Amino acid sequence: MQFALHPDIRFQLRHIGAEQQPLMVVDNVLAEPQALIKAACAAEFYVPEHTRYPGLNARLPDDYYRLIITALRGPLQAAFGLPSSVYLNYFGYFGLVTVPPEDAQPIQNIPHHDGPDPQQLAMVHYLSHEAFGGTGFFRHKATGFQTIGPARRDLYAETASAELEAGKGMANYERIAEVAPVFNRLIVYRGHVLHCALPCDAPLSRDPARGRLTANGFVRPRL
Repeated sequence: MQFALHPDIRFQLRHIGAEQQPLMVVDNVLAEPQALIKAACAAEFYVPEHTRYPGLNARLPDDYYRLIITALRGPLQAAFGLPSSVYLNYFGYFGLVTVPPEDAQPIQNIPHHDGPDPQQLAMVHYLSHEAFGGTGFFRHKATGFQTIGPARRDLYAETASAELEAGKGMANYERIAEVAPVFNRLIVYRGHVLHCALPCDAPLSRDPARGRLTANGFVRPRL
């Protein structure tokens, strides 16, 4: 399957929170986003092991992520300070949320970070309608942390774990930014920024054509 960029693809760069972390918003990504949804409908979804994703995953088409990496190469270098000489490793998957917040584990209902490496980038491509909620970015009130790098990891983990054991959740976090889930919009941010999917008003579904479907990716530069 081949994918093409939308002729009116648009890039916007925001900086969020006191740390002014870059957040890239790309609208009108694919010329035919329904082709990617069709690929999701034909994919084999599974419950991911060793992650806390509240739903199902499936493999992304190779042509899709190759196109995305090629199209975003220059903007990623400019926004995140990537050297032009680096090779970009990519790992990604379709994400289909099927676990409602009331059935999720407590840790699944608070912001998280994807890892402590500030060079690893995260991508979310929205493929459903806006009622499913977008992505929020947060500051942890007790520590003041917006990002969780190597030097902050132990303190944050200890503090956040104690808060969860005490039955505390989102009240310990301040939302500093959010992105609406506009159809065919893709966002890119550093994976060590605290973030989470925002609550949705629409009923969840295991059908990719009806549920909260996203294409999720992680990019790590390699010299």
